Amino acid sequence: MATNAAVRVEGDNVDYALKLLKKKVEREGLIREIKRHTYYEKPTEVRRKKLLKARRKQQKLQRKLQEKYKYY
Repeated sequence: MATNAAVRVEGDNVDYALKLLKKKVEREGLIREIKRHTYYEKPTEVRRKKLLKARRKQQKLQRKLQEKYKYY
């Protein structure tokens, strides 16, 4: 993933430019991608993490639905 995140500094507003850069980097997922590639993960670990993430997402959705229809 070769994404360049650039922000133009207008005047002396470096703090605002830094804030924009941090938001842009977070939105593009660069930090997450770098952390993911810092060490090798076995394919079984990748699959296991993917399954756990899907399970947590499903449980969250189920809790939301239970909350939504709790009062009916």
